Amino acid sequence: MPYFILFVFSSSLMLLFSKNPSNEIIGIFSALASVSFIFFSLKILNKKWISYPLFFAISVTSLFGFTEVLTGSHAESTLIYFYGLSFYTTSLAYLNFNQKLSNNSIWKIANPLLLFTGPIVLFFNSIKGGLFRRRLTHYLPFLIIGVFYFQVIGAPLTSFLPLLNSTDIISVLVFAFIFELFVYANFCGLSLIIYSFFGILGYKIPLNFRQPFTSYNLIDFWKGWHITLSAVLKDLFYTPVRKKYGMFAALLIVYLSSAMWHGITINFLFWGFIHTVCFYLTLLILRSNIYFKKFFTIFLLFFGIIIGRLVFAESDTSVLLEKLSINYEGWVVLNQMMDVPMLSKAALCIGIVMILIEFIFQDNIFVSRRTYKHLRTPIAQIILCLIMLLLVRYIGGDYAIYGQR
Repeated sequence: MPYFILFVFSSSLMLLFSKNPSNEIIGIFSALASVSFIFFSLKILNKKWISYPLFFAISVTSLFGFTEVLTGSHAESTLIYFYGLSFYTTSLAYLNFNQKLSNNSIWKIANPLLLFTGPIVLFFNSIKGGLFRRRLTHYLPFLIIGVFYFQVIGAPLTSFLPLLNSTDIISVLVFAFIFELFVYANFCGLSLIIYSFFGILGYKIPLNFRQPFTSYNLIDFWKGWHITLSAVLKDLFYTPVRKKYGMFAALLIVYLSSAMWHGITINFLFWGFIHTVCFYLTLLILRSNIYFKKFFTIFLLFFGIIIGRLVFAESDTSVLLEKLSINYEGWVVLNQMMDVPMLSKAALCIGIVMILIEFIFQDNIFVSRRTYKHLRTPIAQIILCLIMLLLVRYIGGDYAIYGQR
């Protein structure tokens, strides 16, 4: 199937399941027109440095309010003409920087299924010589896992999102943990669905998540979380900055750039600084001769993830400072959690189990490959399908955290 036909097919699917097809059509063609214009401009100018303003295009639109700040809440372009801006500009920036733009790049990058939730187009290749039956056998388990994460775990967890408004320290930390789980289930689930969809059709795209919680430290965590963005940040920022200014400066620039890609707020810059420090301390610990290395790196891992998510989820700086003021009001969060539906409580328990499997059994041969092999075994697939039959109530999920931005 040619890339143009795949674009048309993907667009048809988006329109079929869209709640507002007319807006969807405008968004798809706006993205295609923008990608085409930028593509030909890049080919004519042939300058690597243009990749940087392209990467920060979403930061500019965020600053002026044309696109929403990406806190994990439902973020769409306030103007449909910016449909998929964060993904197609970053894809073009990466391919231009590495001089990998080809004649098919327009149809690959502008594919609306990728612009809906990623991944960033580091590569998009046709699988040659593979029979449909083999592709189906290989990629269908990823689809089942993706639907399980997105529908069974992610969608019901939205019932806990009102905890965002709590400011006492216990509720804040509990919310940060649940929200991290929600973001993982939502984003990873959709990424696996997209990965399997294109794989079944005969196209290889990046696997955007590789069991990030199969980690004893923050470095390994980021090797499995939003891999395509990490690859872009490494090529555009980390490698050139480290050569001139050293590792700490490179890490700081990487995380601040990542923060700005998500939106321009003081809180995001604070998030970038927190992760820079935790990442750098982890490196120092791993290179040192101190005892109990694993204990310290695991502490930094969960500190960085939970506190980082707490900061990430809140765009209002004054509210964030109130949350960080360690206001203790007892365990009021338990009463709030009791009010959510039983399905949401079950989703929370299942999500915790899934993370614990990644973390505790990370040295197991099936888990250590970091390709969800432990969930692609026949027994695991049967269990996932049975649980889905029992618990799925949120057909279509609630929203994609990166939806159309």
